Amino acid sequence: MKFEEACVLLPCHSLEDFPTHYEGAAAEGLLAAWSALWHPQLLAACGRLPTWYRADGPPDALSGRLIVIPSTSEPLLLAGWASRATSEGAHVVRKLQRRDEIVAAALAGLDDRQENLDPELTADFLALGYGYLAVELLTRQMRYMSNIDEVHLQNEALAAARACLTGDVEATRRHLQNSFEVLVEARERFYPVDAFLVDLTLVAPTTVGESLRRQFASDVPQNLLIAGDTLAHLAHAAPETLAALRMALDHGTVTLVGGERAERELPLLPIEETLDEFHTGAKIFEDLLGQAPRVYGRRRFGLSPLLPQILSRLGFIGAVHATLDDGRFATAAQSKVRWEGLDYSAIDALVRLPLDASRADTFLGLPRTLGESMDRDHVATIVFAHWPSQADTFYGDLRRMAAYGAVLGKFVTLNDYFVNTTSPGELIKFKADGYRAPYLRQAVAHHESSPISGLAGKHLQQARQCATNTLHMLADMVGAPAGETHEGPSASSDAPLDELERRQIAAGRRLAGALAPRGTDATGLLLVNPQSYAQRSLVDVTALSALPAVEGAVVAAQESAGRRFVVADTPGMGFCWLAPGGSAAATKKGTKTIVQENTLANEFLRVEISPASGGVQAIYDLGQRGNRLASQLAFRTPGPKPKPGDIWRDPDDGAEYAEMKADGIETTHNGMALGEIKSHGQLIDRQGKALARFVQRYQLARGARVLVVDTELELDQPVMGDPWESYYAVRFAWPDVAAELYRDVGGARQLTEAKRLEAPNYLEIGTARSRTTILTGALPYHRRSGPRMLDTLLAVEGETQRHFRYGVGLDIAHPLQQALDLLQPVVCVAPAARPAGPHTTNWLFHVDAKNVVATHWSKLSTAEQTGGFRVRLLETEGLAGRVQLRAPRDVANARHLNFRGETLAELPVAGDCVTIDVAAFEWVEIEARLRS
Repeated sequence: MKFEEACVLLPCHSLEDFPTHYEGAAAEGLLAAWSALWHPQLLAACGRLPTWYRADGPPDALSGRLIVIPSTSEPLLLAGWASRATSEGAHVVRKLQRRDEIVAAALAGLDDRQENLDPELTADFLALGYGYLAVELLTRQMRYMSNIDEVHLQNEALAAARACLTGDVEATRRHLQNSFEVLVEARERFYPVDAFLVDLTLVAPTTVGESLRRQFASDVPQNLLIAGDTLAHLAHAAPETLAALRMALDHGTVTLVGGERAERELPLLPIEETLDEFHTGAKIFEDLLGQAPRVYGRRRFGLSPLLPQILSRLGFIGAVHATLDDGRFATAAQSKVRWEGLDYSAIDALVRLPLDASRADTFLGLPRTLGESMDRDHVATIVFAHWPSQADTFYGDLRRMAAYGAVLGKFVTLNDYFVNTTSPGELIKFKADGYRAPYLRQAVAHHESSPISGLAGKHLQQARQCATNTLHMLADMVGAPAGETHEGPSASSDAPLDELERRQIAAGRRLAGALAPRGTDATGLLLVNPQSYAQRSLVDVTALSALPAVEGAVVAAQESAGRRFVVADTPGMGFCWLAPGGSAAATKKGTKTIVQENTLANEFLRVEISPASGGVQAIYDLGQRGNRLASQLAFRTPGPKPKPGDIWRDPDDGAEYAEMKADGIETTHNGMALGEIKSHGQLIDRQGKALARFVQRYQLARGARVLVVDTELELDQPVMGDPWESYYAVRFAWPDVAAELYRDVGGARQLTEAKRLEAPNYLEIGTARSRTTILTGALPYHRRSGPRMLDTLLAVEGETQRHFRYGVGLDIAHPLQQALDLLQPVVCVAPAARPAGPHTTNWLFHVDAKNVVATHWSKLSTAEQTGGFRVRLLETEGLAGRVQLRAPRDVANARHLNFRGETLAELPVAGDCVTIDVAAFEWVEIEARLRS
């Protein structure tokens, strides 16, 4: 049989209402039915281009026609029409979905089928068919009339088909090139500049073999989204793939997208650990490939407003501001934006959400999606994401089209995209509330044993390790002999807390030995402050033979329950030496002990513990009237689900909370330095059933603005279900419904209106007259359950941690400092000899700006072991200003560095002082060399 015409019946009246909404098999069948007719043998057999008819108005003359009926058109046909068409001499192909099946069924109707056609050339013809349809639909999406030169296209396509049948590859490609150029010219009539197509290939340890290696053979630009640990696995498991990747990188056809060692919970990690992830990842890439990624991206959620300044200072030129995981991230009207972080730093970002290249409906709707981008984007861009060799058939068509010309767009590597496309003039700063992590639900779904405490532990570990590093650096600066060091957050990633404690004490002893002259009797105790700011600390000094005198740095002292306590002031990056010689109970000011019945009180606040619940009934500021905060432990369960048709109600309105009931309250410490009240009891549901048992210890020290709470839970009722709906928590309430809530984002204070919050360091309730701060103790997850109520999550399904420590502070000037103090107090070294010199307390380094916190200290890695140091300073409160850093000796020179160690500016020095201007929320790195 020789076909006179090849046609497809479409479920539309014209191409203006061509259906692009179908999904799955329906979308694939529709595109396959159209493009299959462009097979070179079918073109040659018909002697004309394929055409189409309405499914509800098929052609009258049927003899000699090849008619393809997609499944979406079947309901529009008259009953029995397909049988009549066959009986009247038509070759009807129906009830097929895959293009290869449709092609085979269509070719079966030919009398003289030709076998062994070049499969690559054949695929190019099919791509031409998809390209023709896509350009026609895009033309209409852009509100233009069709302008394809049908005669020229038909002549070139038929010439290409005839050449293909004769085996003339060169002629076939030449005529195909001409055919695709017709489509390019048609598109350029209504969009004369390039649109950009980005291939984003995702890589996991299970996809590093042959499928990925084959992909590198293509000359069409592509981008490889891969983490450092996955690359290391690739190098070990598939060295041939690594060699192919190196070659593709050398040819410039592949861009690396990534940057970190692993896709961890980036927004909730300590910022130093975040930076360490990038440094470790860069080393893996450079060792294995000779280059690190210059474009940042990740598959798992991990975007944060902290990233622009980190990425820009690490040398990245752009970022993919979209992830393929759960979670929420901010979007913009443009595809390419200039993304500004919390400080002034900015980086180009691609905010277009990637399309799934494995779905046929992506390519059925591509003309609509691309048209919308052309309409609104400064740089029209479409991003396709897929696993190696897991892309849809029509994505292959798109890539084949790109080899002949920019029919729908130009495939580019992201390196070229960010370097060669114009930047928008507008800076976009996404709010912190625009991002919400999915980690809690994911951890519960994966049955992790520490969905909350795992992240909290990372903050505690990193605080301990950074303090240890700082103590070693201080010891180096004062000429201590070389000792054991464990520098870098990576050293503590998996270290147990008792090992970190051992390292910290060893570092403290090394410093203490360097401060004291040889041969001095070790009769005292040395407090060492590894933080860059002064700490007023409650310290257990039972190791001393007697209490120290209440003078100088010692604010108060007491002996109770067989233990000795002092409240002492220790300078930032300095020390305070205590020697026995005071009375059993003393204080500089005030005569009352801290505990009076069920109340804790010092110079700044009064805390009332409820005898009925055992929770905090009220916290008062002695300078103002009114209760500032109350808290209780709680077990939350969601209310009944609404029935279909019910009026919507806030789920929090129906949630049930267990009642906290105290079995007893007692005073465990009471004196001039420390007051501690312990309550114990049960959490009871509405039916009177015991759900959990609790022990809470409330500590208030002399001169402190923070109430510290230690909580222990023993659960009788396990938690099940959605961790954001069912949980044990500490529930806070405050009186002012108009109060604003702030949270820390990487240590930076940010206003929040979100209902689900991530805040590993602190939350702050602010009014015109007061600031009440919840120090979370690294507990990262919180839920605002009402306009003046907040739950800090303690235990969800799978959580094994039962001991928690947090704090509440009133009118704290610098909340991040207090939050860090809770994780890393001053280090006690006992026994310790008196330091040399006239002073028993002194600083070794000094940062004069209290809103600036040092996150890292290290000595310079040079031949001059004590010749200099590096420090990273973080501005935490949005207050730009000049910071002066003083060292133990005169400074020879100082530099402002990026995070790759490159000089950004030389800094002014005067004697022992280095001066740097710091922007709001800026994180700066300084290197200084000291004079001998």
